[in-house]
Amino acid sequence: MTDSSSSQSNAFYLACLNNDLKNVRKTIKPSFINQIDPSGDTALHIACSKGYIELVKLLLRYHASRTIQNKEGLTAEQVAANDEIKDLFKYKERPKSDSKHFVATTIEVEWLDSYKNAYRISYENREHMKRWLLKVPLTKLLDEIDTGYIEKIKFSSEKSKDEIKDYLKLTIEWEQPAGLISAYTSGGTGFCTVLNYDLAEIGSNFRFLSTQNLFNSGYLDNEAPKGLGEHIFAAILINHPFFKPYYRTNITTYRGMSISRDDLIQYKINDIIMTRTFLSTSHDENIAKRFIPINDNKKQAVLCIYKVINPQTSLNIEELSNLPEEKEVLIVPFTVFQIKEIEDVDTLIDEKPCSIKVIKLEECDSNLL
Repeated sequence: MTDSSSSQSNAFYLACLNNDLKNVRKTIKPSFINQIDPSGDTALHIACSKGYIELVKLLLRYHASRTIQNKEGLTAEQVAANDEIKDLFKYKERPKSDSKHFVATTIEVEWLDSYKNAYRISYENREHMKRWLLKVPLTKLLDEIDTGYIEKIKFSSEKSKDEIKDYLKLTIEWEQPAGLISAYTSGGTGFCTVLNYDLAEIGSNFRFLSTQNLFNSGYLDNEAPKGLGEHIFAAILINHPFFKPYYRTNITTYRGMSISRDDLIQYKINDIIMTRTFLSTSHDENIAKRFIPINDNKKQAVLCIYKVINPQTSLNIEELSNLPEEKEVLIVPFTVFQIKEIEDVDTLIDEKPCSIKVIKLEECDSNLL
C-alpha cells in the first residue's frame, strides 16, 4: 500500500472510530471496506462493537462482509453491542409504508398503454435506450442518474436521500451497476415509487426528449441525455451485460392489484398492453398474494399472473435485492403482454378465505416485432 493509500485508509478508519458519517462517505473506497486494521478489526467490526447503528447500516449498504472474522475469531455480528444492531443482520421485512410494492393501485392502471402497434413501439423504445449504453460511458450515465435525477427528488427525509445517494456512490466508484438494484429495493425510502411514477409520466415520449437533448448538445451522442435519469436507470438494467445472468425466460411471476370495478373493466381478454414502468413481481405466488388488501369493499382484489417468454424482459433480482426473501422478479418497462384469461377464484390470503379476480397475461413473442 502506498503512503497516499495508507493515509486515506487511516482517515477512513478514524472516521469509523469517531462515528463520523460525513467523513466515512468522503473517504470510503472499495478496497477499504473489508480491510483489517492494525487492531485486527474491519470497519464493520468497529461499528458493531461500538453500537454505531447508522454506520453499520451504511457499511452493509456497501456490501461489507458479514463473515470475516477479527483477530479473536469473531464476526461483526458476534461483537455487536446490542440487539438493535444484531437485528440488522437478520432477514428484513418490507416496511408497512412500502406495503404496496407488489400491488398495483388505480393510478398505476394508467401506467399501461394499449396500442395496436405496441410491438413496434416497444422495439423502437428499447433500441433507443440501448444506444445510450453503446455510445455513452457508464460513469457518465450513472452521474446523470445521481446528480441530474436523484439529487432533484424530494425524499421524505434526508436519511432516505442519503441511503439512495450511498448506493449511487458505490455504483459509480465500483463501476458495477448492482447498486441500482440495492437502491430500487431499499424499503421505506420511496425511491422505486418515485422512479416508476416518473417513468410512467414520460412514457414513450422520452424518445422525443432524448432527440431534443441531442440537438441541443450539438449532436454529441457520447453524452448522457439530460433530464431522463429514470429512463437511463431502466436502460442500464435492461442492457448492461452485468445483468445478463439474472434475466430469465419462460417463467411465471405474480403481482397483486387493488383497483376499482370501473378500472377492472378496462382489462379485456385479447387486449394488448405495454408497460411503461418496472413491475415488481414475485416468482412465489404466496408472497404476491400476501400484499393484496382484501378488506377494502370499494376495491377489487386481483392477482395478475405474468408468463414471460422473451430474454431481457424479466430480471430475477433475488440475489441482488435488499429483501431476498421476497423472491422479486422485475418486469422491465416497454414489455408487451396479451390478456389471456380473466376469472373469479376462491382462495386463501393470510389464511382467510376470499374471492379474487385472476388475470392471466402472456408476453407477446418478440419474433412478431
